[in-house]
Amino acid sequence: MSLEQHIQEQRERFHILFDRLSDTQWSATAVPEAKSDLATCQTQARLTKARIDNFNVSVDKEYKRLASIKGHGIRHIWYRVREEEQRLVVLQEEVQSAEQHLKECQNAYEEYIKTKKELAALLDRLFSGATLSYPDEDAMEQQLQNEKEHLVTIQNYHRVITHAFELMQKAHQAFILCHRALDDALNMNTFDLFSDSSFADMAVSSYLAKARNASAQAQQFLNEARRLYPNMRHVGELHIKQDNLVFNILFDNIWTDMNMRKKIREASNRISSANAAVVSIVSELKQKLDQYTADRDKTRTNITRMATEHFKARINIVQNVIQPPPPYSAIDDNYVNGCS
Repeated sequence: MSLEQHIQEQRERFHILFDRLSDTQWSATAVPEAKSDLATCQTQARLTKARIDNFNVSVDKEYKRLASIKGHGIRHIWYRVREEEQRLVVLQEEVQSAEQHLKECQNAYEEYIKTKKELAALLDRLFSGATLSYPDEDAMEQQLQNEKEHLVTIQNYHRVITHAFELMQKAHQAFILCHRALDDALNMNTFDLFSDSSFADMAVSSYLAKARNASAQAQQFLNEARRLYPNMRHVGELHIKQDNLVFNILFDNIWTDMNMRKKIREASNRISSANAAVVSIVSELKQKLDQYTADRDKTRTNITRMATEHFKARINIVQNVIQPPPPYSAIDDNYVNGCS
């Protein structure tokens, strides 16, 4: 059975769906407008009620002073409050009306979306496979499919880069903690040089342990990011050496302190270099992420446009099959007769 015969079989179903779609199409733009109108009415009603409540609170606090006001002053205040109360009643009615209108728009929009899906499904069944008699429709369908596949690829890259970017930011924060702990260790080592204190040796060891834990955490983040993004360059050595605490306490002297100071500075330089590399990688990933975000949004826009054009093209084909336009000769004869 040809495509034209399939279309003729489904002509009644097509007319029902197409007419329903046309009747509810207005709701696509009406829903945002109805939401905006409702929000405006609710805001005005809330502000008016707040003014009335503020006046009532003032009356409760300053009843004696207000009661002593006579003549035009008190009447003016009373009239003003009455106007606000009447305005609030009107605004509350407008809110109810806006809520009802929004509900009607939403119901119509739900019907519009449902009908559009049903009509699209009908068109998919009619145009399934190659339509040799309508090659332009086939080309549009293929282009739309290619664009959808391109979007999936971009989304996958975007997801990977996003995760890698977040991991590298966490590694950067871990390096900051590591460098801070190394600075504290260096300060305590300086104190130990002048005090020869066992407490200073223990403090240095404690800060080095914190630095080592932070560097290990940073290394974990880097490994996970490199697994997601293998092209990421190496950031350098992160190992932090730590001497034997008991040995340093028992044989504490200027040579052991200076040796420890050298190790701390070397570790600090390695961490600083690694952190600088991480900051550079984060910047590169941010640029890639921004580019993928722009490409993703652009591709989504293209898909929406192409899908709309494809949908309209299919509808035009169906309408021309169901109600073909008059032949060219008839149009030409009518034009000639009308001009004569």
